[in-house]
Amino acid sequence: MLEYFRKYSSVLATAMSVGSLIFISGRESSRLDEVFTKVHAAEKERKNIQDVIFDMHGRVCSIEQDIKHILKK
Repeated sequence: MLEYFRKYSSVLATAMSVGSLIFISGRESSRLDEVFTKVHAAEKERKNIQDVIFDMHGRVCSIEQDIKHILKK
């Protein structure tokens, strides 16, 4: 039994190391998927906020033009 352990210990250690690397890379890839989902949601929210700001700016400029037109009369 001890002979088999000595003979295959390096193979077992290598297999455990490779298995650990595969497990960790899988865990990290799932974390990256979560990060990409959050980034996509944040970009979408930023786009919506930007659209609202542009709309408000357009309305303020329109009101400003109306006031200038009224003051010229």
